[in-house]
Amino acid sequence: MLTSAAPLRRQPASRRHPASQRGIALIEALVATLLLMLGILALIGLQGRLVGASTDAQLRGEATFLADRIINQMWLDEGNLDDYKTSGGSCTSAHCTAWMTTVKKTLPEGDAVITLNGNVVQVSVLWTSANNPQRQVQVSSVIQHNNP
Repeated sequence: MLTSAAPLRRQPASRRHPASQRGIALIEALVATLLLMLGILALIGLQGRLVGASTDAQLRGEATFLADRIINQMWLDEGNLDDYKTSGGSCTSAHCTAWMTTVKKTLPEGDAVITLNGNVVQVSVLWTSANNPQRQVQVSSVIQHNNP
């Protein structure tokens, strides 16, 4: 036989949530999501800056290596140092001309200036990176052969 179901009990007034607290969990979830998104955006920004700094460091290293390379060549060709001086972006030595081509190919908007003051050589390697103004590496050396 069918019995009637017990009537639903109403919660006592003390257990009910007041109307002013309805949706609090949703607001807390939205605030937590907002904070998480801000953290993720900060990490993405940091990653972008790290990539830029890494690229800049790589270009500085390549420029320093190129400057060192031409100075080493000048040590080998000590008797013809004047052929390495640049004028108007070019030089007369075949080694220097090939090196200038390498600088232009290796570095973005790469260029170089070689100056001589007696036996003091200064090599300036210049380039322009995407987000930075023109950068420059200067390497100086004294090329002097000491005969005993």
